[in-house]
Amino acid sequence: MKPWLIEILVCPDADCRGDLSITVFESHKEDVDGETFEEIDEALLTCQRCGRWYPVIDGIACLLPDSLRLSGKQRIEEERFLVRWQDRIDEKILNSGRPFGLGSKRDQPSEA
Repeated sequence: MKPWLIEILVCPDADCRGDLSITVFESHKEDVDGETFEEIDEALLTCQRCGRWYPVIDGIACLLPDSLRLSGKQRIEEERFLVRWQDRIDEKILNSGRPFGLGSKRDQPSEA
């Protein structure tokens, strides 16, 4: 993900549309035509208005509606993200984040 995207992204929740903040966990530099650019690989986007969190996984901002994040493969991937970065994610998100945290509905992420 390009760092400048944070300037134009907003919370995708239809009742919110708040500004997002970003915490970068991993990034790398790319050289293009002699210029160096940062690419964000892993990060946490947090809505400043409603408190929802969204992961950036493998450079892709996962800005899906809650209904698509609560089950299936997306839920598994996002739980793995929380576990992988839990030492750098706020306890409030880990325990009771929106739309879910590690303490929500299931205690451990699936291994499927």
